[in-house]
Amino acid sequence: MEKIRYISNRGVRHELSDQLLGRIRESNSDAADHISTTIKDDCNCMDFIFNRHTTSTNNIFDYFKGGKLHMPTDICPQKFSEELDFWGLPETALEMCCFTKYVSYFDNLNILKVLEAGECKRKTMFETVATLTRGHGWRSIQARVWSVMEYPTSSISAKVYLYASNAIVILSLFLLVSSTHPLFRRKLTKDEWYDYFTEEEEELYDDYWLYETLNGTGISLPGHVYVEIGALWYFKMITLAYFTTELICKLIVFPLPWREFITILNFIDVLALVVMYTTLIVNQVNPKEQYKDSVHDAVHSLQIFRVCRLFRLVRHITGFRILMYALRASIGDLLVMLLGLCTAVLLFSSLAYHSQDSAFSTIPDAAWWAIITLTTVGYGDIYPTTIQGRVIASICAITGVCLFALLIPVLINNFLLFSSHYAGIERRQTLKEQLLTRQTAVSPK
Repeated sequence: MEKIRYISNRGVRHELSDQLLGRIRESNSDAADHISTTIKDDCNCMDFIFNRHTTSTNNIFDYFKGGKLHMPTDICPQKFSEELDFWGLPETALEMCCFTKYVSYFDNLNILKVLEAGECKRKTMFETVATLTRGHGWRSIQARVWSVMEYPTSSISAKVYLYASNAIVILSLFLLVSSTHPLFRRKLTKDEWYDYFTEEEEELYDDYWLYETLNGTGISLPGHVYVEIGALWYFKMITLAYFTTELICKLIVFPLPWREFITILNFIDVLALVVMYTTLIVNQVNPKEQYKDSVHDAVHSLQIFRVCRLFRLVRHITGFRILMYALRASIGDLLVMLLGLCTAVLLFSSLAYHSQDSAFSTIPDAAWWAIITLTTVGYGDIYPTTIQGRVIASICAITGVCLFALLIPVLINNFLLFSSHYAGIERRQTLKEQLLTRQTAVSPK
């Protein structure tokens, strides 16, 4: 006759046959070790005592007895994972209805590691700098100045510096944009014409450019040549001096290892300064360059990098950081989306070209049309005129809508996941500070 043993778990007893006991002992789990130790101490033991999660243990024993394994709704998936490890059960033993929720939880944990790693690094750097500020000597001065420049929440002076820095960045962007508008540009004066164009060049320009008469003096000037007004130049020098001084100060007072200084924002600052100084030097070496159309000038075209200073305005905004974390976590999905988009462009451009539609003279032209159609922009500069071309265009447009409909929810879900998790971190930190304040208030002096 088979000997019946029992497992007692928090007041609940489960029958344990020799067959089931052998199955548990063969699993090399913590439960098997506990049973083996108990039997070694008392070979006639009929009741094994456990102290595990009640609902999980009940579900696991139902599975041992031939039932299906489900995850209780009143337990954290991470805690249930510990229960599975304790009883030596694989995750795949879960039924699909619970397995999907179980796996999704751990997938989200892996995604959140991107946020936690980034925020942990920021917190570590902040605490390191804060510790240095409480010291003495040059290192302490470095840390205090760096706190003002990089951590707006550290002091009132840091907030004032942030507002002033943002104002200079906005001014720099305004100067970049306004310098291309006719309202902030003027034509060359008579003196500038004689200073920068010789008589030989005047004859050359007479062959190629439209001339205008200046104040009836008979001096002809190229109608396309303009120069920015003087006020913009002075403001540009102010912003250039500010950003140069700021970068030098950062290099002097940086209190951490130099590898921490190499960031994207610092690289943008250096690159923008290099572009501004390059433009200034070129204009001084060859003054005629400043009177040429910047769109066609290689040096002036680099001014686009100054627009990247816009990131300085939003780097301390929590929502922007969360968005960057969401994009990093979704990089795999973005690459899949890009691959699908490239495949669709090649497919529909080839189909459009071979549809005998006169609108598509080459495959590159058809590829341009496919990109505009897939992204639902629809400029209308190229469009099919035949029936087969319109059928292909309809399928192309529907495909584009489906592609972006699949991508957008992924980004939104990751953003909401990061946002809710970060809000929880902030809330817990606030409660800890409040608890510490109350404990300090009631503690005896």
